[in-house]
Amino acid sequence: MIPFDKIALIGSGNVAYAYSKALIENGIMPYRIYTRSSERIPEIERTFGFKATADFDELIDCDLIIIAVKDDAIHEVSLNLENYKGLLVHTSGTQPSSALDNVDNYGVLYPLQTLTKDFEVDFKKVPLLINASSACYLEKLRALANMMSDVVLECNDDDRGMIHLSAVYVCNFVNVMLQVGDKLLAKKGLDVSIFESLVKETISKAFALGPKNALTGPAKRGDVETINRHKRLLEDNPEEKEIYELITNYIINKCR
Repeated sequence: MIPFDKIALIGSGNVAYAYSKALIENGIMPYRIYTRSSERIPEIERTFGFKATADFDELIDCDLIIIAVKDDAIHEVSLNLENYKGLLVHTSGTQPSSALDNVDNYGVLYPLQTLTKDFEVDFKKVPLLINASSACYLEKLRALANMMSDVVLECNDDDRGMIHLSAVYVCNFVNVMLQVGDKLLAKKGLDVSIFESLVKETISKAFALGPKNALTGPAKRGDVETINRHKRLLEDNPEEKEIYELITNYIINKCR
């Protein structure tokens, strides 16, 4: 049984697209998607496959509204819905649920995943972190989340904030390290794709054995000769050398 009769989304970016797709794949056709620009309505309707609007009044009779906009716009958007009586949720990892406390019923439906329209993910495997201002709405939100994902966790604002911070380390910073490797390899006419098997195996082992037990490399071994050789190779790349030294010292002092 679908816990909400009418569901609307606000925003037309990657997160809104992922949620709308997950809803539709589970037999739930969203009622409306809101866009600030009425000129973009035809384009958005073609992309999302259901009706778009630039009028907040068309959302007022919905049972659930999902705000999927950038963090610093969440509260501003909610101010347009002060007479709303359904459940209003945002999808941010860092903003507290109280960012929506200008309405009676509010919560969070945060996807712990990097989402891009042109890159398919198995949404059933995406952890959904939920919270709501009342037990009744929490259970309804949980029921909806369980339809979309096999991993649903109730999570307060503080814990969700720490999860989001940790995700920056394990996701965004890892991506930047790949960019550093790509930059260094490019100087020799080499391609970062050579690391695909290595990176996948490293991540797989980290989750199988635990990150600390899976760690290898010169800093873990205390191989000073190799570390110094690497530093010499980075003499013409002072910023990358600084990163190397910082992480190497962290490993030596904290991870051995």
